[in-house]
Amino acid sequence: MKISMQFTATLLMTYVCLSASVNAADEQGRFMVKGGGRIGCEHYLTALETKGPEFISLAGWIEGFITYANQQEQDTFDLVPWQSTELLMSAVANHCRQNPEKSFHQSAYHVLQGVKTGRLKSKSEPVNATVADQSVVLYADIVRRLQQKLKLRGLLTGDPTGIYDKETIDAVREFQRVKKLPETGLPDQMTLAHLF
Repeated sequence: MKISMQFTATLLMTYVCLSASVNAADEQGRFMVKGGGRIGCEHYLTALETKGPEFISLAGWIEGFITYANQQEQDTFDLVPWQSTELLMSAVANHCRQNPEKSFHQSAYHVLQGVKTGRLKSKSEPVNATVADQSVVLYADIVRRLQQKLKLRGLLTGDPTGIYDKETIDAVREFQRVKKLPETGLPDQMTLAHLF
C-alpha cells in the first residue's frame, strides 16, 4: 500500500509533537511544542483561508493531540465525542482572532480545555441518527444527552433512551425551527453546537 508523503509527514509530526508536549515538561511546567503547534495565530488564520496542505496538516496535528489526550486524561474515552475536526478548527480560529498574540498550540489547548467537561468518560455504542437519506453517527450517550437537553426545553417527553427515534427527530426539528436552523431533524454540528 502506497502512503502519501504528506500523510507520512503529518503522522510523524503528530507523534513527535505529542510525545514531546505532554510528558516532557520540566519542573516549572515548561515544554517544547513541536511541528505545526508552534505557528502563530495569524499564520494559522492564513492557512485556514487557503485550506491547503498546511491546513490539512494542522487538522492532523489537532486530531493527534486529541487522540493522545484521550489516552492520557483520567476518565476520558473521547474528549470531543460529537465535535468534528472542522468545528474544532473553526473554534480555534475564533480564539485566534480574539488572541492574535497566541500560538496555534495555545489556542487549540484553550478550545480543548473548554470542551473537556462534555467529554465521554467511557465507551458508548455508536448510533445511526438517520433522517430520510441522511445519516450522522453519534455515540448512544450523546444521543441520551441530546434527548435530556430537549426534554429540559419541553420538546421531548419520556426518559432519554439513546435511540434516535421519530420523537427525537421531531424534537430536534422543532429545536432547529426555534433556533432558525435548517429544519432537517438531523443532529448536525450546528444543531449540536446550539444545543450543547
